[in-house]
Parts: sequence; structure tokens; C-alpha cells
Amino acid sequence: MRKSKNNCQEQPFWSLPETIHHILDKDIVDSIRRGNEKCSTMMMMDPHFQHSTNQYHIEWTQDNIDMLLNGMLIRSLEILRNAQPDNELFKEEIMWQSTPQFAQVCRYAGFNPRIIRDEVRHIMKKYSKTVEVDQLEEFVHWSNFFGEMFKEKIGVKVVKQNVMITLVKHINEDYELVTILKQIGELMDDLYLAGVTTRDVMNEYLANAINS
Repeated sequence: MRKSKNNCQEQPFWSLPETIHHILDKDIVDSIRRGNEKCSTMMMMDPHFQHSTNQYHIEWTQDNIDMLLNGMLIRSLEILRNAQPDNELFKEEIMWQSTPQFAQVCRYAGFNPRIIRDEVRHIMKKYSKTVEVDQLEEFVHWSNFFGEMFKEKIGVKVVKQNVMITLVKHINEDYELVTILKQIGELMDDLYLAGVTTRDVMNEYLANAINS
């Protein structure tokens, strides 16, 4: 180990590109400063903790990433199984499962997010835990969100004809835009198949959200 400017010993892995530097939560820092013996001993013996900056350094391996993302999916499903619909955690998980992030986590774990969402709705209905998510409202929300981000990052006007194809060409490999556009595409498919609205109407709305 080497010495820092503050004469604190540093771990070699702290400077690796794979290492993520997290600022500790305020309650943990306050607990250490108050002299909480249990907390102080635990942190001072932890090779990931840097006392001089109150940072926690984690070297993320592929196994760590796999464990985190699979754990997010498992935890979400466990909450829906065990919590009641009037519980805030239950409501949060229902909403999270409608987000692009959830879709990406499912794909990473090798699952089709649409199948997972459909199965969750079916199981929730079976156990009288139905909490409906308004898909049209979700489409409007993500279209507006995408429109603002697209304007900020790309800044070009689009037309409603072949708007999805045009957008794919413009966003290239931008992770955030690609993820949100996938979510919008899935919502458009669901809404069209359910007979809620037409593709032309949705394409026009999405184009207007970008051009406004």
C-alpha cells in the first residue's frame, strides 16, 4: 500500500479504472464522527474505506455486476409476492417494472421484459393484487422525457413518417436514448394491439414531443 497526501494508506486497487468511488451516506459518516464504536471499527478495518475522504472504493468485477442486476430483478419480484398493494414498496416496484431500466435488467438476465410484465400482471390478478399501470399515460410520459433528452443531445427536427427508423439512425449507440426508445416502442406495440390508439397518432405525438 502507498501513502496519500494525508498520510493515509491507500489500497492499490483504488486507482484502477474498474474501481467506483462512492461517497458514504451522511448517516454513516455522522455515526463515525460521533464515535460509534461498532460502526467505526467496522469501517476502519474495511480495505475499501478511505477515512480522509469518507469514500468507499469498490472494484466492480463481472461477477459483482451479474449479482447486482440479477438481485434487482429477484428483489422486485419478491416484493410483489410478499407485500400488499397498499404498501409503498409494492407501488414503487409496480412502477419500476414499467421503466426502461427494468427492461434492460431483464434483457441482461436473459429474459424478455414483456413476458415478465405479462406474467406479473397475470399472477397479481390471480392473487387479487392487481394494480393497473395506464400504458397510454406511460407512453406520454416517456415520449416527453425522450423528446427533452433528444433535443438536448441531438437537436434535430423529425417528421412522423418512419419516425422510429429515423430516431434509431440519429441516436446511434447512445445508451440512454436507445433504452428509452425501446420502452416507447414496446408501449406503442401494446397500445396498438389493445386497440387504444393508432400508430400514426403515437408517431405524431412522439415527433411533436421532439420538435416542440
